[in-house]
Amino acid sequence: MAYRVTSQARTLLCAAVLTLAGCAALPLPVGTLPADPAKAEQHYREGLNYTQGVGVSQDYARGLQSFKQAARLGSADAAYLVGMGYLTGRGVTRDYSSAAQWLEIANRAGHTPATFQLGKLYLKGQGVSQDKEWGALLLGLAATGGHAQAMLELAVCYRGGIGVPTDPGLAWYWADQAGQSDTNPLIQTVSARLRRDSSQAQRQSATARVKSAQKRPLNLASATYAQLQLQLLGYNPGSADGLWGPASSRALDAFRATQGLPRGTAPDNADLLRLRALSH
Repeated sequence: MAYRVTSQARTLLCAAVLTLAGCAALPLPVGTLPADPAKAEQHYREGLNYTQGVGVSQDYARGLQSFKQAARLGSADAAYLVGMGYLTGRGVTRDYSSAAQWLEIANRAGHTPATFQLGKLYLKGQGVSQDKEWGALLLGLAATGGHAQAMLELAVCYRGGIGVPTDPGLAWYWADQAGQSDTNPLIQTVSARLRRDSSQAQRQSATARVKSAQKRPLNLASATYAQLQLQLLGYNPGSADGLWGPASSRALDAFRATQGLPRGTAPDNADLLRLRALSH
């Protein structure tokens, strides 16, 4: 069965993306204006008309300016499109750093496609300092949000141990989820190959772990990231399997003690921010 996100879970996911984005510490390219949804929508539509040539001569540069204004007024969709403009070089000179900054704005608003694109930039070190673990975390959040391409890219990460431990079962799982969300023949081919490269036991274990993680304090992506960072800092959270349990809690409490923080509470996004700040 394909992974589905309830409305409550989606709200929590967006909150997680918003909080975690602050850890990236990217300088934002513009100041924001007081949010004005009506004006933001007006500029966003204007940007679409220019980039698509609807009622006006097609002009990507002019459209990008409208998207920027819409983003300043609170449109995450517009910020995403500005980021994609810089990423692809449409309407502006390609600039990965600017792309990352604009995608960060959309990511902070819980925009799943922006989270996916930002994760890819961190994996490759384009426009940002390369951080494969952080990139894989962002891909994991986007995959959990239902983004098929993020699922496929995350499968590749688990296949090759890129930012996450090598795990044939999870590589198959996320490719399979992508295949259930998108009928693209390439995705189907990758899913079939990863199925052949994994055992039935590995696939069953991966499926069970994903379901189990949904009931734990941290989702699979966040728990894996926290466990990896705790290991890097010399603590012992157990294996980085994405399942938050007693060993991970003890390791986190030991870490918190060094920071003068209360122990015994459930892990949260602030813990991830601290872990990343100290492990880089």
